Amino acid sequence: MGNKKIFFSKKGSGFLLGKKPIYFIIVAFFLFIVFILFSYLVLSNISSTTTFPENIETTVLINRFLNSPECFAYQDEETGRTYTGIIDLDKFNNENLNECYSADEDSPRAFMMDLNSDDYQKSVLTSNWRAKKINRMSQYVIIYDKGNFYGGTLLIAVQE
Repeated sequence: MGNKKIFFSKKGSGFLLGKKPIYFIIVAFFLFIVFILFSYLVLSNISSTTTFPENIETTVLINRFLNSPECFAYQDEETGRTYTGIIDLDKFNNENLNECYSADEDSPRAFMMDLNSDDYQKSVLTSNWRAKKINRMSQYVIIYDKGNFYGGTLLIAVQE
C-alpha cells in the first residue's frame, strides 16, 4: 500500500458561524409565538366546552316531564314501553305534576304548562306558581287520549 496522506484544506470548509445564531433566534421567536397562539386556542376551546348552558337544569326537568312514565309520558299497558314525546291526557293534571316535581312554597322554580291542540286545551301548574319572571318555550308533542293520537303543542312557562 502506498503512502496515503489525508490532506485537509487550509481554507475554512464549513459554514459561517456568524449567521447561525441570528437564524436560531428568529426561528425560536416564531416558534414561541406559534406555541403561545396554539396554547391560547386550546385553552379557549377547553373552557368553552366545560361551561354549562344557563338553562340546563330547566331543560332536564322539562325532558323529565315529557319522557318519564311517572310524569306525563304515555306508557303502553301491554308491553310496559314508555313512548317519549307522547303525553297521556289522563296523566296531564296538577296532582301528577306536583308529584313529578316536588315544589316547595320556598322553591324559586315553578312550571305552568298549556297543552293545545285542535280538540283540547288544558293547563297545569305547580303549587308554587306566582307568575313572576318567566321564560316561555314551546314543544311539539303527540297527545294520547283513550286510544287516539292527536298532534299538539305544549307551551311551557318556567318561573325562576
